[in-house]
Amino acid sequence: MENLTPKEVDYAIAKERVNQMKKFYTSLALFILVFAIYAARKYYKTGEIAFLDFNNFSAIFWIWGFILALKAFKLFILNQSWERKMMNKELNK
Repeated sequence: MENLTPKEVDYAIAKERVNQMKKFYTSLALFILVFAIYAARKYYKTGEIAFLDFNNFSAIFWIWGFILALKAFKLFILNQSWERKMMNKELNK
């Protein structure tokens, strides 16, 4: 493994985090777009807005939304300093 300076390690970590955030925001935008199209189609067909039913593809949106929430939790809530401590511990071995 090559020897990296702390600045290069910080840059690599920051770059990876930005890539993860980019993927998350892309997934979120796609979810919102598909959900809006589905809701508009359903509204024009039936005249009602029902987001809590589990008919047809509604369950897919619930699962997709749950997965997005888990990704958001991991990306924004979990402590990044813990990850850094673990990486430093492994690098020092």
